[in-house]
Amino acid sequence: MYQRFLCGLLLLSVSLSSCASPGTPTPISAPTPEATAMNTASPITPAIPVKPAFETGLYPNLFRDYLGKSDLEIQAKIDAAWHQLFYGDDATERVYYPVGSDMAYISDIANEDVRSEGMSYGMMIAVQLNKKEEFDRLWKWAKTYMYQTEGGYKGYFAWHCKTDGTQLAANPAADGEVWFVTALFFADGRWGSGEGIYNYRAEAQAILDTALHAEGRGDLATDLFDPETKQVVFVPQLGRNSQFTDPSYHMPHFYELWARWADKDNDFWAEAVIASRQYLPKAVHPETGLAPNYSEFDGTPYADEYHGHFRYDAFRVGANVGMDYVWFSPGQWHIEQSNRLLRFFTSQGLDDYKAEYLLTGEPQVGHRSPGLIATNAVAALAADRAIGEPFVQRLWAEPIPTGQYRYYDGLLMMLGLLQVSGNFQIYTPGAAPEGQVFPTPRPEVKGKFAPPTGRALLLIGPDAESVEAYFTSTVTAPGGVAVNLTVDLQGVENLPALARKYPKSALSVGVDLKGMLKALADGKANDRIDTLLGVLSSYNRPVFIRWGYGFDDPRNEYTPELYVSAWQKFHERLQITGREHIALVWEPAYGCEAAEPLARWYPGDAVVDWIGVSYGACADNGLQFARDHLKPVLITAAPMQLTADWNEWFAPFFQFVTANTDVVRAVTYTNIGASRLDAQADILKLWKAETKQAFWLQASPKLFNELGFTE
Repeated sequence: MYQRFLCGLLLLSVSLSSCASPGTPTPISAPTPEATAMNTASPITPAIPVKPAFETGLYPNLFRDYLGKSDLEIQAKIDAAWHQLFYGDDATERVYYPVGSDMAYISDIANEDVRSEGMSYGMMIAVQLNKKEEFDRLWKWAKTYMYQTEGGYKGYFAWHCKTDGTQLAANPAADGEVWFVTALFFADGRWGSGEGIYNYRAEAQAILDTALHAEGRGDLATDLFDPETKQVVFVPQLGRNSQFTDPSYHMPHFYELWARWADKDNDFWAEAVIASRQYLPKAVHPETGLAPNYSEFDGTPYADEYHGHFRYDAFRVGANVGMDYVWFSPGQWHIEQSNRLLRFFTSQGLDDYKAEYLLTGEPQVGHRSPGLIATNAVAALAADRAIGEPFVQRLWAEPIPTGQYRYYDGLLMMLGLLQVSGNFQIYTPGAAPEGQVFPTPRPEVKGKFAPPTGRALLLIGPDAESVEAYFTSTVTAPGGVAVNLTVDLQGVENLPALARKYPKSALSVGVDLKGMLKALADGKANDRIDTLLGVLSSYNRPVFIRWGYGFDDPRNEYTPELYVSAWQKFHERLQITGREHIALVWEPAYGCEAAEPLARWYPGDAVVDWIGVSYGACADNGLQFARDHLKPVLITAAPMQLTADWNEWFAPFFQFVTANTDVVRAVTYTNIGASRLDAQADILKLWKAETKQAFWLQASPKLFNELGFTE
């Protein structure tokens, strides 16, 4: 049965191709400072890959890919936002307040209360940032003061309380439960479950059980989802409040995870995914893309003078559509809707659009909202780049709110920073329901001096002449320069001039071991190793050593046993001499054609930092080996003969790199002989355009920091 509904989700994707909580007072935000000027519009291209993040484990980072921000800059911005909102000044900055030794709450500062909305947002932020202590503190406060242990709302959470824990209203608000469930599932996936209330998966399942099984509760509660329409209700309370919905509570990307992970009711959750993805196109205005705060189940705006229009709850609809697209790529409608919404706000002035509108586009207030700036940037994840990029720029430029209204705006901005930077990710619970197997995102590959996923260091080699020719023709210093030496330092004469001319480029040094392998393996050439390390240490930068590169080439006459011993001796000398600026690259010549299996040549994960792979017929074998060992990959590549046809070699090569960004972290182009880029003007022009993309790390004053190198 469940498989039938998964098929329904797929069919829905094809068809789509043709909060404030109850009673929340309206916050008033001061006008925001002017954002920085827009950059020149970029080509109209989709923001993210076609494959959904749930399948690939890869998440777009628009700060990096659109704005060219470094990973250090992005992390610093996220860290600063976390510190301000969770540990900043009590009176003007923070919204997170510890209570005793093991609890904490998130405060709605303006309304002087604690809401299930904010508590669940805080838990989600904590699990995304790997902050287990803060997560557990918030969860214990929610279970202690908000959770209903008896009565008609048993199993639900009171939607708001005083900061001392006194309940102000017993009824739940559906969005709190939705975020609680998903955050708890992620906590199980990220940290594993403990006992009692810290059995995260069991707690998530208990909320789901309450959400669909409200029978016997007297005249108070209903299910969290309407049993007929399969839509989330505004409030699970008998009467009018359970007979309409809030568009911002529709989060099919959350429900789809429940359909896969829940212990029961999987068919219902799969139907809820379909219901939400069918509902949202009906709920938004066909021209402006604006959603109302509340609506009927058929998408008709709620019939009152306030909640039937675009207000504070509705901010979140654009972000939810963007994240649904990133995680599951359900269909073309998500792109069309995000473009429609952001075009509307562009028409209102990127630095002038207001916080509240009639659905037809007439502004209702004179102020702006940082929270809307954040959610619009998240919507850019599903929009064409030329439309979405200016909104990403505005989020980057916007300061984290302080003062009276920092709660809602601040939390939406914190979530927005995580979502737009690719740091709002799926953490699969430790054990799927019996009989069901679902893909788990790959662990991120990390290594010494390795750029993060989605970036690659560009190196040029294999000698000084090749590097000089490259620089002359491109007028760009590469991220690294590559040369080859022998253990006796033959070829070292190239290094001083290269180091002087390219002071902000890394070094990649291939060391030929022919004629020396046995002496190295027996420890009889330690003096030569130390001399080599001394020379390379004089260049204060990251150095990638390809020790005995091409070891499996039969012409070298190496054996696996001697090669592994020579590698281990080199690593031993590296440790003894304390050369922290060196990373070791294990680089076979073939990968699938050698007489000996690759595994026999491998010295072990503890002594290898990178895997080198030659681009060619056997490259996939090398990539898989790297994935199996969670090592970053340095690709070495060059066409056999340069022609004027970009599509003959270069286009497939760059597609190969893009398709394997989970492991590829560096590329060395061999700019020599028939492969010299300056031999074909058209190829050179296209090369320069490609390598100017933010994906490629070139020489710069901040490059070494981006690689994790401390001078």
